[in-house]
Amino acid sequence: MDSLARAAAEREEFDKVVVRTHFGDDQAWAAVLSAAAESWGDDEDQEDEGFESTTYPVDDPSLAGVPLDQLRDTLASIDEYLSVVFIADEETMRAPHHALLAVNLDDEPNFLDEEGSAFGRQFRIVPRQASGVHVNLALANMDFTDWAQTAKAHPDGIFHDFD
Repeated sequence: MDSLARAAAEREEFDKVVVRTHFGDDQAWAAVLSAAAESWGDDEDQEDEGFESTTYPVDDPSLAGVPLDQLRDTLASIDEYLSVVFIADEETMRAPHHALLAVNLDDEPNFLDEEGSAFGRQFRIVPRQASGVHVNLALANMDFTDWAQTAKAHPDGIFHDFD
């Protein structure tokens, strides 16, 4: 897990961390990184151009098949300023939208939706929007649940944008 420690030490404050855990398709990985580099926000943000998106990619074959909880716990213990990590797993690589798995790194075991049901600490998000989650959590502008609830409400269970 040296690559995760390197990510914690080298990433810039507003770099989101995207960890690759599936290594069967290099073209899909390139597509994920390309989409993650797109500016984020809606059309009214920053003079219609969106906000800059930066990524610290972790492309380490030794992370293939590492359990999600182990990745989460490792990153949470070595980077106290990182609130969320984005996982490019097999589902990410195979789906046409390449939705990443956004995983909350805080200590809350679950979150409750409006009905009082626990819906977990992770959700899927299109790569273009991942920087928005990371930056807003880093600035304490929003909570993880703001995105998770929106993803849960979408028919495909993926965060595409706030509607």
